[in-house]
Amino acid sequence: MTKRISILYASILLFTANPQLYAQTVPGLTGSKVTQAQAQEALDFHNKVRADVKVPGLQWSAELAAFAQQWAEQVASKGCGLQHRPGDGEWAQKYGENIFGGSGAAYTALNASESWYAEIKDYTPGVLNESNWYKTGHYTQMVWRGTTQIGIGIATCEGNGTIIVANYNTPGNYMGESPY
Repeated sequence: MTKRISILYASILLFTANPQLYAQTVPGLTGSKVTQAQAQEALDFHNKVRADVKVPGLQWSAELAAFAQQWAEQVASKGCGLQHRPGDGEWAQKYGENIFGGSGAAYTALNASESWYAEIKDYTPGVLNESNWYKTGHYTQMVWRGTTQIGIGIATCEGNGTIIVANYNTPGNYMGESPY
């Protein structure tokens, strides 16, 4: 019995020390227009920054990727203005969401992830409120402790623009709570 407890304790310590070890390999069919290689880069990047703050790694979800892809295409078809899903109606948001837009270059899911992560420079650890969330909401969603899955979609806009949407399950960024 003592040996089993020791093994369980060691497993828990290993997971806590390096949650990336338990991250999923992205399947060949990602659920979106993001390639498997680009999805893997973005997932690995997310899991690295999550490991930095000692929260468990994410798993790739083809279902979330398909949901993100739908919104990326919707935004691209409406002129590429950065816009999150609405709270209700046909396009209602069900998950946490990060959105990225760029033009003049070939952007990837990793580029978007790095952009969201760059908000860390403005982040002060602690409970989220209306005054400290706005500048860092993409970053805090990336590292939200309760989030377990991610899916990313990408669409091209007229004039060579790119929209990248990530959806997260469970959502994060709850006011009055700390991301980690």
